[in-house]
Amino acid sequence: MTGEVIRVCHGLQVLKFGHFLAEGVPHGFTLRSGGVSTPPYDSLNLGFHVGDDRLAVRENRKRLAEAQNFSLQELAVGQQVHGASVVCVSQELCGRGRDSDADAIPGTDGLITGEPGVVLMAHAADCTLLFFYHATPEYAGLAHAGWRGALAGIGTVLVDKLARLGCRREAIRVALSPSIGPCCYRVGREVAERVPVKYHRHVLAEREQGYYLDLPGIQRLQLLEAGIPGDNLFVSKYCTCCHGDMFFSYRAAGGRTGRMAGFIALPEAEL
Repeated sequence: MTGEVIRVCHGLQVLKFGHFLAEGVPHGFTLRSGGVSTPPYDSLNLGFHVGDDRLAVRENRKRLAEAQNFSLQELAVGQQVHGASVVCVSQELCGRGRDSDADAIPGTDGLITGEPGVVLMAHAADCTLLFFYHATPEYAGLAHAGWRGALAGIGTVLVDKLARLGCRREAIRVALSPSIGPCCYRVGREVAERVPVKYHRHVLAEREQGYYLDLPGIQRLQLLEAGIPGDNLFVSKYCTCCHGDMFFSYRAAGGRTGRMAGFIALPEAEL
């Protein structure tokens, strides 16, 4: 099974990736409807750090957990800083970031776990979330990357860490969530000049309005260079900015909006 599919459960829409579904990997990427938050966070905002009412965010997370059959106590959330730090998460870290961004795992945008009963979660509203799974030994990973994280190579860092844990690069499956696409992601010259020259013709386009960056495209190229086979790498077709009715988009909303959540766990967690 390939591609992506949007499934509805308990009134919540969650996007799933085909090659993870085929292996029974509990995972998903939320859409924006089905929650209780009011505008401009309407309605399934899952991020505590954007100014939304905290009780609304907690209710939204509760609804997601119930719909996807996991416990909020199993959550492990990183305090995203647009870097390339990756942390291995054990059950002792479960609960970090569950009720507040203040107690999330500090200074990290990448999470890995090899333990059942751990649900990794990250948030985005135009940035890319990268999902990872390796079957034997069994590990799951999740990373958040805007342009800073992408240019810092967080995807490569996470793959390298999985390899050091005994994972075979050619057996790692990766999926990239909906994120802002090259159709909409206009960046300044200062960002364009930081893109490695070898990627320019693949991920940068100069138009009358300025430079446009293919954010998931640069991450795809990096992952291929890190040893992920093309057949194991899926990139979502959705641009969050183009589909503001489905997804939160920081760019489309002018900066004040909610956050989607990505989550992944090992199959033993039985989400």
